[in-house]
Amino acid sequence: MTHAQKPAPDAETPQAGFTKIYAESSPPWDIGKPQPPFIAVADQIEGPLLDCGCGTGGTSVYFAARGLAVTGIDFVEQAIALAKARAQAQGVSVDFLVKDAMTLWSWNRSFASVIDSGLYHIYEPVDRHHYIAGLRHVLKPDGRLFLFAFADGPNAPGGGLTRQDIARDFAEGWSIECLDYAESELNPAFEHPEQLAGLKMWFAIIQRTA
Repeated sequence: MTHAQKPAPDAETPQAGFTKIYAESSPPWDIGKPQPPFIAVADQIEGPLLDCGCGTGGTSVYFAARGLAVTGIDFVEQAIALAKARAQAQGVSVDFLVKDAMTLWSWNRSFASVIDSGLYHIYEPVDRHHYIAGLRHVLKPDGRLFLFAFADGPNAPGGGLTRQDIARDFAEGWSIECLDYAESELNPAFEHPEQLAGLKMWFAIIQRTA
């Protein structure tokens, strides 16, 4: 899901926390389309494409409409139901699945590109290592990960990630082709935009090399 906040600290699991967010609010990340940096590099994104944490499917549907074979996964059932309805309404085919991204390492699917629009940054360091191992498992050799994540800053939920965090996480078996600050958009229906004022985001293109 294109997350722009972490679940409440008292949530039993990330899945429970995000399920609650979708049930009770209009999530700030749910803008119905890709975040701006994905649109800017759309010609570099090849299929088959995995949208990892696809939320309500805005990014998946956009790339399916461009002719790519797209699979979108999310661990929130409500989000996947909304994503399926979005694809049907727009007349495109996307393989939407209720699936936890932490199980990628055991999946027998492979992709030329993976989009992560706000999922990677919800994990603690040890879980990020496990998640990245799963990404390497499903990406074809020389495939690319297109990553959009919180940069460190005072308003970043969970503190955000430094450039060094990302470089360390992708030090082995990966090549970071670009990593820079990027523009982001918020859902205009989000009730408390002041909470995310000044929030910075990273955008990275990272190639699997091993």
